[in-house]
Amino acid sequence: MSNRLNTILELIDEEQLVTLLIDAVEQYSPSYAEEPAMQVFAERLNECGVRYMRQPLPPGSGPATDTRANLIIELGPQPSALMWVGHVDTVPLIDEEEQRLHRDGDILHGLGTADMKSGCAAIVEAVIAVVKSGVELSRGLTVALVVGEEEYGDGSEALLEWRTAPLTLIGEPTGLVPCVDHYGYYECRMTVKGARAHAALPEMGASAIHAMLAWMQLILESGAEATHGLTISPRQISGGAGLFMVAQECEAAIDIHAPPGVEHDVIDALIEQARMAAQATHPRCELQFEQLYWATGYTNPADDPLLGAVNRAFQATGLDWSPTAFRSHSDGSLFHQKGSIPLICGPGHLEVAHTRHEHVSLQETRDAARLYAAVIDAVCIG
Repeated sequence: MSNRLNTILELIDEEQLVTLLIDAVEQYSPSYAEEPAMQVFAERLNECGVRYMRQPLPPGSGPATDTRANLIIELGPQPSALMWVGHVDTVPLIDEEEQRLHRDGDILHGLGTADMKSGCAAIVEAVIAVVKSGVELSRGLTVALVVGEEEYGDGSEALLEWRTAPLTLIGEPTGLVPCVDHYGYYECRMTVKGARAHAALPEMGASAIHAMLAWMQLILESGAEATHGLTISPRQISGGAGLFMVAQECEAAIDIHAPPGVEHDVIDALIEQARMAAQATHPRCELQFEQLYWATGYTNPADDPLLGAVNRAFQATGLDWSPTAFRSHSDGSLFHQKGSIPLICGPGHLEVAHTRHEHVSLQETRDAARLYAAVIDAVCIG
């Protein structure tokens, strides 16, 4: 570790980092209502004299667009060599009591702790330490706290209309494991129309629910048998016709995560084959599906020169460089499409995100701040 990096790391205020994270998590900030949490980070930057700008989202990007804006920090000569991106929005609250903010030793519990206010707090304190050090950046840095990631990434889309960088670090929860590859993500709506009949005479009608269940089961079985490594999750199913009636309509939604290299047409074909099989056993029903969303997966060679500096930052901070794939959806696909090399790496673990028991290790959050500072040093200073 260089003396310069050591000086920067010593300036990271670990106590203030924990305070910042707690303050941010205390603010409920689901998608389209991110501003309370965004203000926490803005106030911390103001306290330390770190300049930032707000990037309003364009009209039509969602409700309450007049108050939604990304927060952008730019240091060093532009255009930037490195961009760090993190989202301040969370999924909606599930259970107020179980998701309340509380600390148990090293573990901080609460909505948004892992996904991903801990990463946002870590980069803010890392940037503050870099600025306090007085070290001059030889290549540019952009830090973007964005909105809307838990929906469809409108904050990152707005950012990419304005800024990009050759290397992008995204602070999604990975337990600080570097994810250089990324799964694709597919959303689908399935609809079935049947024929209503009295419940005592189901043979006179055609149950849309019965046909939907058969179709969904075939999809799950086909996905398990396929060699593509798909992860299929039925997200929602609804329908019915009231008391004493055979259901005339049913609708369902599924999410599918696909390993890098698997394209959406493979998934389309799997769903269509299952649809035809279910149609054959329920001939009086009409089965249809519609692709709602597709984000392409990608691979980046672990030895890509742009990742070499990140590797050195891992070594300098004593973290293990064992690249793997990020199995969920993130804004990484958007940045990859723009020609950037995205790396997903942040504190917290994906398995607790979007659950009632979301939490993060405070020590891991401190380690993240050190890692992010070391990446800035390696890419933009060294």
